[in-house]
Amino acid sequence: QSKSLLIAIAAFAVTATGVHAYGGPNILSRAGLSEKQVIAIQEAQQLKATGNDTAARDRLAEAGITEETLKSIHRAAKAVKVEMREALKDGDYEAFKKAVADGPLSDVVVSEDDFKKFRQAHDLRLNGEWAEAADILEELGVDVDKKHFYQKGLKKGFMSHLSEDQRSALQVAKQANDRATMQAIMDEAGLDFGHRFGHRGE
Repeated sequence: QSKSLLIAIAAFAVTATGVHAYGGPNILSRAGLSEKQVIAIQEAQQLKATGNDTAARDRLAEAGITEETLKSIHRAAKAVKVEMREALKDGDYEAFKKAVADGPLSDVVVSEDDFKKFRQAHDLRLNGEWAEAADILEELGVDVDKKHFYQKGLKKGFMSHLSEDQRSALQVAKQANDRATMQAIMDEAGLDFGHRFGHRGE
């Protein structure tokens, strides 16, 4: 296994929960993962949650999770986020439901009224009104403590919004110039990788 692959797997063990937040099985399906690989990711998430980082990395490697697999997941996650944001921008509830199908948000936004509230929270967040957005999300049943990309602003610098694990993984990825992994970590934290690192998105 290459050093780059090990770095990617290590970081993915940290950011697997981010994949779940963005769309869960929907994203993994879009990325073309096998049933074996989907199960491995779910097991890696559980192992990571209990502090078994090494076991999580090993489980992903055993299932044949490669750098290209991680990139496919990232591309699928990015596509879902774009679709979700476009639906919010256009006020298109049907498009939003399609984008978040099978993900956690599909259990939160279950009606057009919920969608309107979620859209309002999204707009408030974009305007920097984080506390107000968090209040609406809590009303909808979103655990804002775990949804960093909705709760946290950038006023104190992006590093302050990363967990210790995320900071460690980001540092390793930066040293290896592994931009895909850096993107995955920033995505999970809800931060704009392109803006933070002076990189223009596609």
